[in-house]
Amino acid sequence: MKVFTCNDHEGFWPAGTASVIVAESEEQARKVLIAALKNIGLDQDENFTLQSLELNPKEPYAKILRDGDY
Repeated sequence: MKVFTCNDHEGFWPAGTASVIVAESEEQARKVLIAALKNIGLDQDENFTLQSLELNPKEPYAKILRDGDY
């Protein structure tokens, strides 16, 4: 499985959003994110950016998804 991040999908307010998605491929990650957003009442087309994140579970790592700087 791969880890993907997204910080430009639809949200409830005009503020930043950020999600982490675990999937086999980018195509599956898009489908999973769209379904998760729909499940909470957000209709999202596929107009968002996914970034693949390679992780080594044996090493500490932090990924800042939104730092509040607009």
